[in-house]
Amino acid sequence: MILEIAGLLLLVGVAAFYLVPLVRGSKRQSDQAGWARVRGVITEQRVRMHNGAGYPEYRVRYRVGGQEFEDFVGSAVDAGHTDYGMDYDVTRIVDERMARRPAGSPIDILVDPNNPRRAFLVERELPLRKIAWIVGAIFVLFFLFFGALALGLI
Repeated sequence: MILEIAGLLLLVGVAAFYLVPLVRGSKRQSDQAGWARVRGVITEQRVRMHNGAGYPEYRVRYRVGGQEFEDFVGSAVDAGHTDYGMDYDVTRIVDERMARRPAGSPIDILVDPNNPRRAFLVERELPLRKIAWIVGAIFVLFFLFFGALALGLI
């Protein structure tokens, strides 16, 4: 009985570990759904280092509401590349990816209508809300099955 309860607690912990970021990401996606999509021009690129991870960013010149802005923009998910600068393969992959967007090339960004200086790269993303529902349903089914098993109902 204790082993089954421990297994259920582990399952709940794993579900929370996977679902919390999905729910946060889906909120971010729904918040950004109304943001303006603007085409800008890359003027510079860099890899911002923070806590041992490298974050690719581009300085982009863009126009919103008749005003011109120029700021560094990066990924909305703030996904860094661990060991950038220390691991040759990671460094090479990031540098090759950034080389595909040299200075002077156009780039699409999402701009916050309430704060035009807040902008992020337009990236292909999975619909996180749908994924959260699917993953959540799978965990509920596992929870019900193993709960019934632990209680001797199966």
